[in-house]
Parts: sequence; structure tokens; C-alpha cells
Amino acid sequence: MTQKFTSADTSINSAKLPKTFTFVKNWKPFSENLDYGGGKFDNATEYLAKFNVENFVYDPFNRTKEHNDKVLAHFQYGHGADTITCNNVLNVIDSTEEIKKVISHCTQLLHPAGTAYFKIYEGDKSGQGKQTKQDCYQRNEKADAYIPLIQAVFAEVARHGDIIVASGPIAQ
Repeated sequence: MTQKFTSADTSINSAKLPKTFTFVKNWKPFSENLDYGGGKFDNATEYLAKFNVENFVYDPFNRTKEHNDKVLAHFQYGHGADTITCNNVLNVIDSTEEIKKVISHCTQLLHPAGTAYFKIYEGDKSGQGKQTKQDCYQRNEKADAYIPLIQAVFAEVARHGDIIVASGPIAQ
């Protein structure tokens, strides 16, 4: 990824679980979730273990290259993730082209019958992106702004508040 701001310091949920994990009511036991941009904490992994779901965190800015390479290799050789969670990731990327790359990467890592969940932090909802602190950025866009980008690579897309649910990855 070649974005100006890594936004690595936005990984702050050491105790608070991202909303997406409780939004999903039907975690399938013995499935695999890829937490794309999942940060440096493992509370989501611990939560999903209660449902017998194995969680894999991929985060190029908060996990080691070796860790990320292992996660990517797991999903690229033979099968994709049953679910992907991407929490507050798209809204901290300053480049629309980089956002498209992230969404596209999710389609490549998702099982064809899988579901992706994109949680969007809307900030002040002004649509005016800005640097929020050292090496951090916030787009301040409403969740609706991301729907066309997700629809470009997923056949089915639905918005549920600040969570966008996508399925049917389109081959690229």
C-alpha cells in the first residue's frame, strides 16, 4: 500500500470490540474470518473464539510482514475466508484509488460464497477529509459514499447504518 497516512495510531480498541462483531448474529462455527486492517489488538480473535470461529488479523501497519504474509498465504492457497471484517479502515485512507485496492483485495481473499462487512466511521460527516493527528487521516464521509466503490466488485451490497454488507465477489 502506498498511502500518505498509515493511520496505524487509529488502532485504539484494546478493550472495546468493534461493532461489526456484535452486528453479525450468525457466526458460523468452525468458519474463518479475516479481520482486514484489524489493528494491533486481539480482542476480536478472543470474541470470535467463543463461537468457534478462527480469526486471522491482517494489518500491514500494525502487524509484522511475516505475520501478514502467513495470513495472506493461508487464504490464497486453496480457499478464501468465510467472512471478512474491515472495521474503520476505508475511512482512514486518503486516496480513493487505495480504497478501491483494499476493497478489491478483500474480494480476492473472500470465499465466493462468503460475506464481507465494512464498518465505516463517518467522523463529522462533512465529506471534508483531513489529517487528524500525526500520520492519521479521516475522510469524514457518510457510509453511502463507499457503496459505489463496493458495488464495483461485489454483486450484492446493503447498508445497515454505518456497516456495509457485501457478498458475491465479482471476478476481476
